[in-house]
Amino acid sequence: MNPAQRARRMVEYLPPLLQSGGRIHRLFDAIAQELGVMEGGLTRLMRSRWYMLAAGFRADDSLAVKAGSELGRMGALYGLQPGPDEGAAYFRRRLASMVALHREGLGTAPALLRLVSMVYRAEQPPELFWDGDTAVGRFTVPEPPDASGAPRSRTLTVELHDNPSTAATARFQRIPANQRLLTFNQGLDPALPEIELTAPPNSDIRIPILHHHGSGLDVLFLGSVPRGKTLTLRHQRKPQINGIPASEPVLLAHPARFDDTPQPIRFDTETARFSVFDPYRGLPALAPGENHWSHGTLSKTDLANYLPAGRNPELEEARGKALELALEPKQSQPIDIRFHWTEVTPATFALRIPVDYVPPQAESLPDLVRELTAALNYGRVSGVRARIEFMLTMPREVFAVSESPAQVALESRFAEPFGVNDSPVSDTLTSFGPAIDFEEQLPEPEDRLSWSGFFDTTRFNTSRFDK
Repeated sequence: MNPAQRARRMVEYLPPLLQSGGRIHRLFDAIAQELGVMEGGLTRLMRSRWYMLAAGFRADDSLAVKAGSELGRMGALYGLQPGPDEGAAYFRRRLASMVALHREGLGTAPALLRLVSMVYRAEQPPELFWDGDTAVGRFTVPEPPDASGAPRSRTLTVELHDNPSTAATARFQRIPANQRLLTFNQGLDPALPEIELTAPPNSDIRIPILHHHGSGLDVLFLGSVPRGKTLTLRHQRKPQINGIPASEPVLLAHPARFDDTPQPIRFDTETARFSVFDPYRGLPALAPGENHWSHGTLSKTDLANYLPAGRNPELEEARGKALELALEPKQSQPIDIRFHWTEVTPATFALRIPVDYVPPQAESLPDLVRELTAALNYGRVSGVRARIEFMLTMPREVFAVSESPAQVALESRFAEPFGVNDSPVSDTLTSFGPAIDFEEQLPEPEDRLSWSGFFDTTRFNTSRFDK
């Protein structure tokens, strides 16, 4: 009843002589208003604690009994079902956390980590924080009891990454020279590739060249790839042939050339230069989207145009050896090419979980992955993909470098991680002791830091040439 009805009811209980008084009516109106406020407070209290007052179940009850209980039926309103060996106390906390997530939103990183914590049956609420652009959740999860029957717990760390990196590969077999190859970078940012060129079983590859049509850049290897072997090119790293570092240099150049002064002949001038000339083993970047490539070899004449005599003193020895290897006319055989790169995957987030822990309610790691996938899909935004990655927490490493006039000392220490005394990592470490120490002394360096060069009108990152 409303306050007016309650006040009228209380007045009717009075003797008829007192019912006509004006002040008595105002008194009972005030009392009725206060009683209405108290009733509303009790109603709000009951509604806020309804999941705590509902009849629960025991942890060893069957799933049918749990689902048919008052608490189980309330959880079904939010799509929650009690799990095996899950007690009523934890299910009440899980239900309260789910209601809070629905009120605050399910698409945020903290909300997704809280959903993951419920799959692990971690203590609620979990510890959530940010490490740069990575959302990190620290959970306290149960473990099987020890020999005396005492319960145990463990601290887990999971990570949530937005737009994770994905390895991509494009492979081409028996590709003739000058044929266009298509690689597609589906990521958000440019990527630096790793390129493998495999020579045919019946011929060597002499002075191979790769042309990136999007940027117009050429990649030259001033050496020979023996028949049947693989040349690996990586950005600003030494080339390798079947995993063994090669001494021959890798050049990155642009065939377009320009001149500082207007002259009738564009290339046959003393000041003509490459628009790009990088002798430090660089590779062109894969732009997002389509990237076209082609391969071939250089003849002696073409190689002489790229490396005129005397213009690059640091490459003079390599130039002489390359001219001996180059053929005239050139011979370009079909080869196998493979591109490897890492692309930033759009509209995707990755959950990284420890691979050495499976909660007691999950029978195996695949079962845990299925439960986590269902939880992530429950809270994700439409069109966003979720994936699960495994990680293994390694021991903390302490690396120290000390220097003195007579020596340089390096010291590494792998300490046992705190709080994982029963993990496989701890078992590995304890076989050696509480920590693993490495110490190394380096002799005093005899080489002095020096360099040579000249500064003139030539721009940096360029090289002058005649033809």
